[in-house]
Amino acid sequence: MKQNQLKYKIALFDKLKNRGIFWSYAKSITFTDLGDNIFCENVLKYGDFEDLKILFLIYHESYIKKVWEDKLVSDDRFRKFNLFLARVFLGMDVESEYFTGCKNVRFEKFRLLAS
Repeated sequence: MKQNQLKYKIALFDKLKNRGIFWSYAKSITFTDLGDNIFCENVLKYGDFEDLKILFLIYHESYIKKVWEDKLVSDDRFRKFNLFLARVFLGMDVESEYFTGCKNVRFEKFRLLAS
């Protein structure tokens, strides 16, 4: 990782940690403890517009898209955000119906727990 990318990552991690985004982790957690996938997922879920811009400076678009597809696309809670992210940051020409056909993984987990 380039030095600038590392500085951006540390600054973004500290900003999100101070906002309480990583409340469910140990208070002593560092960005190296968290791992790239979880860090990227949390920035996508809870970061603001500026945080997203920094995320795209830290990681390659294809990496972010992979995390997004694995963790957010199938979650109905993020449907409007997914549309925004797809159009603005990933340059995809999609409508909200694109996410309608995606299997809702979160719902399926709850359904299995209830049965």
